[in-house]
Amino acid sequence: MISIFVIVVIVLGVLFSKILFNKWFNHLALYCIVWGVLILSYELKLLPYDDILPLAWFYIISSFLSFVFGILTIVSARNLGFARNESKQEKQNSYLKLFIDEGKTVKYALLIFSFIGLYAAIQHWFILIDKFGSIPGVFLNANTIYILNTRGGIKGQVPFLSNFGYVAIFFSALYTAYKGRFTLLTFLPFVGIIIKELATVGRAGMLLALMEFIITFLLFRHLLYNDSKHNFKFSKKNALISFSILLIFFITSASIVRLTRGATESYSGTNRTLIKFKDNLIFSPSLYLYISSHVGVLSKYSNSDGENTGFGQNTFLTAYHILDKFGILERPSDYQKGYFVPMWTNTGTYIRELHADFGLAGIFLVPYLFGVFITWLWFKLYLEKSLITLTILVYLYLIVGFSFLVVITRTSYWSISLLLNILGILILQKLAKMVHNKNSIIK
Repeated sequence: MISIFVIVVIVLGVLFSKILFNKWFNHLALYCIVWGVLILSYELKLLPYDDILPLAWFYIISSFLSFVFGILTIVSARNLGFARNESKQEKQNSYLKLFIDEGKTVKYALLIFSFIGLYAAIQHWFILIDKFGSIPGVFLNANTIYILNTRGGIKGQVPFLSNFGYVAIFFSALYTAYKGRFTLLTFLPFVGIIIKELATVGRAGMLLALMEFIITFLLFRHLLYNDSKHNFKFSKKNALISFSILLIFFITSASIVRLTRGATESYSGTNRTLIKFKDNLIFSPSLYLYISSHVGVLSKYSNSDGENTGFGQNTFLTAYHILDKFGILERPSDYQKGYFVPMWTNTGTYIRELHADFGLAGIFLVPYLFGVFITWLWFKLYLEKSLITLTILVYLYLIVGFSFLVVITRTSYWSISLLLNILGILILQKLAKMVHNKNSIIK
């Protein structure tokens, strides 16, 4: 019964979002799909999950409705003539300033950012090889490395350098959408990120990179498709083949991480269907746990006495880390308290973290304000067509995309790469203009 209700909400939510935004890909549709897949996966009960408690359902439904009401606030305001500036609607396509030299500046920036990210990944591997003796030694000690990362990481890495990999991902998506086809250059930024994630024995960074590329690509394609002055075509066959290769690349890498970490694949009470996948390279009980368990943790959390966290400790974790470096505040742990669902896991969706940070305001007020801001920014993007607006919107979409897992703002690679992307656009737009003017003079 619950599954049928969830499916109905997903379908109606996606259809309603199409009416509101006139596009299939939008933040309401993304929210419905992400949470729908999470809850449906959990309700399959391929592992012996406990039923979701009524208070957890209250949190889930309330935060979703608050997000929807935030969206409707801006849509209604626009329909009534507020929050609308039609004078900017005919504004010159400012997003094309970056491509005034036909993408040459973006291409070289993409190469530079990719190689910086790759250097950071290789440097990390040299540290691990020095510590564990060899590449096989690193893989044999993957579980030890994972534990060390939960306790602050391995010393010796150049701080924040790996974030340039996510900057490269952003510009790769822009360049690919503008050129109208996938090339080898499209995949270059992913190499450094995957090598880095193999070193940290993690998967969240890979998921972030993939999600960032898809979101940036689709939103920028929206702008290009609506451009009446240019004819931007895209090869659907090329896109289908390339996306397939990309997914295979990521699934293989994530599987290597799972195997090297020695993830448990035997859980008491596992459904017979899931047991058959115990030795499967791609799908396994531990992967199913990773996909579905977070709402179970939220349910257990809702029945607990709460968590003693500082104000906004999860949401603004990166800021806490920076303040810790200056001795102003003590650095909180990067990892949250775990719960048995009945398997032990510690990520409980963005709702768990917002409630821990802000109480009931995190259930009602924060999703509402987030819905207001992201919707206002959506319409602002199509009025002003600014790449700065696009960048911020992409990173807000990442919050929605990761809402099934954590508040992604707690990670340094979200906040720092956002700042680097904004700075990159401001600098590259000026460089592209200089290159264009120089070429015009030569001609």
